[in-house]
Amino acid sequence: MFEKTLTDLIQGLRANKRNEAEYIQRSLSEIQREVQLSDMHQKSVAVDKINYLHMLGYDMNWANFNVVEVMASPRFGEKRSGYLAAMQSFHQDTDVLMLTTNLIRKDLASANVMEVSVALDGLAQVATHELAQDLFDDVLAVMGHTRPYIRKKALVCACRLVGRYAEGLPEFVPLLKDRLDDPDPTVVAAAVSVVCELARTDPRSYLSLAPKLYRLLTTSANNWMLIKIVKLFAWLTPIEPRLAKKLHAPLSHLVSTTTAMSLLYECINTAVAGDIIDVQLPATDSVGREIDFAELCARKLEQFYESRDHNLRYVGLVTLAQLQARRPELVAAHYNTVMRCLDDPDMSIRMRAIEAISGMATRKTLVATVKRLMSQLVLSNTVALQPDSRAELNVESEMSDLPLINAAGASLVSAQGTIVPPKSDNTSDVADNPEYRLAAIDAIINMCSRQSYANMTDFEWYVATLADLVYIAGVDVGQRLSERLLDVTVRVRQVRAFSIKMARRLLSDSCLVDRATSDGTNSPVLATSAYIMGEYCALQPSSAEDIGLLLPPRLCKLSDEQQAVFVQAAMKVYANWLKDVSGYWNPEIWELVRSVTSSTQHTLSSIFMGVSTCAALPLQVASRLRMFAEILKTVSMATSNMGDTAPPVCAELQSLFSAYELNPVSAAAQGKVPVPEDLDLDTYIGEPIPDTMHKVMPPPSPPAPRRQSSAKDPFILPSVDDIPMVALQLDTPVHAHKPRKSKKKSRRKPKPRSPSPPPAPVDIADDEDIVSK
Repeated sequence: MFEKTLTDLIQGLRANKRNEAEYIQRSLSEIQREVQLSDMHQKSVAVDKINYLHMLGYDMNWANFNVVEVMASPRFGEKRSGYLAAMQSFHQDTDVLMLTTNLIRKDLASANVMEVSVALDGLAQVATHELAQDLFDDVLAVMGHTRPYIRKKALVCACRLVGRYAEGLPEFVPLLKDRLDDPDPTVVAAAVSVVCELARTDPRSYLSLAPKLYRLLTTSANNWMLIKIVKLFAWLTPIEPRLAKKLHAPLSHLVSTTTAMSLLYECINTAVAGDIIDVQLPATDSVGREIDFAELCARKLEQFYESRDHNLRYVGLVTLAQLQARRPELVAAHYNTVMRCLDDPDMSIRMRAIEAISGMATRKTLVATVKRLMSQLVLSNTVALQPDSRAELNVESEMSDLPLINAAGASLVSAQGTIVPPKSDNTSDVADNPEYRLAAIDAIINMCSRQSYANMTDFEWYVATLADLVYIAGVDVGQRLSERLLDVTVRVRQVRAFSIKMARRLLSDSCLVDRATSDGTNSPVLATSAYIMGEYCALQPSSAEDIGLLLPPRLCKLSDEQQAVFVQAAMKVYANWLKDVSGYWNPEIWELVRSVTSSTQHTLSSIFMGVSTCAALPLQVASRLRMFAEILKTVSMATSNMGDTAPPVCAELQSLFSAYELNPVSAAAQGKVPVPEDLDLDTYIGEPIPDTMHKVMPPPSPPAPRRQSSAKDPFILPSVDDIPMVALQLDTPVHAHKPRKSKKKSRRKPKPRSPSPPPAPVDIADDEDIVSK
């Protein structure tokens, strides 16, 4: 009578804050003594206390058997304590669960509704594969209980058991289908929830429930259940396309009339995901006017992303992006609203706004959209302008004008900016998040290059934008920027000269080149810039400074592929420059050629520690170095003496690299080439290659000759003629060999055999007798 209750334990914990661990250890010792008592009430109180301590992090596995004892108590209060402790502490590997099978079966069949309820709750939490297999039929039997309260719990418990025992699903589905017609609406709601949970993984198995679900969709007024049903049809419609036309009317009615935002979102999401918006049937808005269902959904979405609730704005932008992929002409009207979401302080909303806005850009809105995204990247202080130009250029005002390049076509950021670390103050911005910056840059690239630059009107602006992103990216996107820069330069001939200017500007930035080996500096763009300068150097007059840009001092620190690109580009630029200056040959030009050739040789030697060590370099770099060294050596020898005219090598060297132009080739270009009439593609060009699978095997080789053995060997015959012939005598009688008698005599005496009975007379009827009878 003096044992502590659960209330005493909690009060003691609050009173012993300083020595809480010591108090808990004393309490555990008391609990261990109490669970061994025969009094079930004291044992249940002890289980309540150990269950409370278990929630504080203390182990109670040692009391598992005592928990089972309390579960078997005939009193409901004690039984409930045992089930609660089991639900809190038992897991799949608990060894005492095998002792609970008959206990739970007995409680499921109890006449006390509360005992059935607590048994269903406990079984749903602690069920293993073995328990689910043994008790599945008992739970199915409880689904027909007279109390709706029990039927609801039985449905949910059976759903949990199916997760452990999948073989019981075929038995469960027919009963689940019957519960959809239950007279109690709460049981129907529970059945719909169970179907929604099970159909999440395998919706095809529940397609047969579509008629009853449709009836509930058109007759029920329970918004919570309607949400579940609409979500179910979002999974069933892609499997059965005929449902789209059937669902058009009820969904359009719900979209027009419902005031519940959660139900409205599910209806719009189902209409978009199930292609119901493509059904050519009119819908009716809230005032009774006929309107296209897709347009109705687009208008209703405004309530979401114009709401102050961040959750509604998020789901509205997600659905808007899905609608934009199917009906972009409807989403274009919401461009300004989505643009305002780009300034939301919530990063998740900004990310969804970027996803939606990237598909809404057109020729008219492309520049403004890119401008807004780049302004966020610039204003986050990831790029800082030079001190002398900061006073002249107001970044915020410049971002509000068109575009990021000035009237002369020069990029403002790439011309005046330099890479610096992000913000040094303690303030943080969403645009400083690397994930957001990466998403913004991807959106810019995708918007500009979509459908082979269908929305692009100014390619020089696009090239300048790519150059700006090298500086303001703040994340490592060098590979993507280099791919886009090379792609637009190769595809668009008119922009190649401007690309050379931007490439020269990037390579002239000593800060960018010196930090090329650091992370996040977008160094792949440098190799692409070098390739552009070398491949299209004939479009602009080359200079000796361009050769120096392509042979920076830190070239050997770059990757092997980048080194090879730089050396190859330097060769091309040198050859093009040599051809340009050879047309104005005079002593000054001769001195210039000698000086540039000598300085280039010295630069190569200083970068790669001497041309003689090319064997230690990668093959692709060493081969180009040797070629460049030989070219420089040949030019140096040809220009050793001043002549009246330039040596032929100066004018002809450029032809080594400009024999033909590299043009872009589409992957589908070969399919557009017509086949000549006199060309038979089925005939062999050369000798047909034999098929080894059906090749005829050669005949087997003849057997080796037998070894001539000695004539005395009785087991080997020299030839067939030497086989002895013996005459067969058929008149000789054949004597059968008698079996040998055993010498042992049988000890058993033979039993006297009784005489056979005399044969009994049998009357056999003739055929005539059978017929007569």
